[in-house]
Amino acid sequence: MQSQQMIQALAQITSDFRRGDLDAAYQGYRDLFSSPAFNQGSADDRRQALRQLVYTQGAPTQFTRTMRVAHDAALGPIQALVAEQDDPADREMLRLCKTRLT
Repeated sequence: MQSQQMIQALAQITSDFRRGDLDAAYQGYRDLFSSPAFNQGSADDRRQALRQLVYTQGAPTQFTRTMRVAHDAALGPIQALVAEQDDPADREMLRLCKTRLT
């Protein structure tokens, strides 16, 4: 995915959060991470987008179905980053994502 497309998707997600439309925001994450083009982005671009989801501040503590689906869609891309780069920060992000899904 070209950086500009990812930037636009993340800007829309941020806008949805600010408006309080959490379902739209998490659906945006799901759509972004499920896009076949997402994995074509640079590792840094993918990592930034995944971190934005995993480390979202102000998210409800009780997971909704939409939140769960978005985190589930992030698992594969995070696992790919771990396999590709073996970065400790990526492993921690994977751990957090899995913990939230349990």
